[in-house]
Amino acid sequence: MFSLTTCEEGIVMVRCLLLGLVLLASTVSAQNEVFRAWSVRLSAQAGVYQDTDNLFGQSKVSRAFIDPPPAPGNPARVRLIFAHGGSVDVRAFSRARTRWEFTVETDVEDTDVVLRWENVAKVPRHVNLRLLDVETGRRLWMRTAPSYTFRSGRGVTRRQFVVEMDTDAQLPLRITQIKAQQTRGGAISLQFVLSKAASTRVQVLSAGGKPVREIERAASRSAGLQSVQWDGRDASGAALPAGAYLIEVTAVTDELEQTRAVVPIVLKR
Repeated sequence: MFSLTTCEEGIVMVRCLLLGLVLLASTVSAQNEVFRAWSVRLSAQAGVYQDTDNLFGQSKVSRAFIDPPPAPGNPARVRLIFAHGGSVDVRAFSRARTRWEFTVETDVEDTDVVLRWENVAKVPRHVNLRLLDVETGRRLWMRTAPSYTFRSGRGVTRRQFVVEMDTDAQLPLRITQIKAQQTRGGAISLQFVLSKAASTRVQVLSAGGKPVREIERAASRSAGLQSVQWDGRDASGAALPAGAYLIEVTAVTDELEQTRAVVPIVLKR
């Protein structure tokens, strides 16, 4: 186990309670975002059992703490273990891509195992963290998804994960150049541009924000210019009265990165 303390001078203290070790990592000024020490706390929960004292991150120096094995006759029902066998994996600063490998294991059978992370919002903006489930190959952005769930099997379940860090500038999911106009036939033509492939939901709202029609749900779209048509009718097929409406577009990637855009439209009859 460990505790974290931030001193007035900007020193981050990581104290390993099991081993009695103390790690001091000096942070630099907020102006030097690239070399600011950071950490993310990981926890794993299976039913009523949980392991909450796990930490990965970056600092001026690399530190890895190895935990003692569970006491005989009192095994942990769920554990999160980094590749080196401990609960803390703090790496030295690097501009290269970095990976933290860890395993979640539990003997709680046939239950949802929830992996959660904290403090991601405090990670420097240039650091992109992505979780990989090695078994399924699924990846998700840790800034936009607060947790990940998998199902345990019979006996002891061991699931391997990797946190991938990429400091390269990546194109975020964006909806741009959104516009809507009524055609001569009375239909509404909606156009927008996606910065990357995503699943989209398009719905029509009243001027007060109440949903009146869902045009599409979970439509798979590639990056680029998109076009959607709306016939000016509500969910029951009745023609909506003339007036002001909003068209809302929500986009979600496979890695759970999400964004939304809204455009007003005046329906004429």
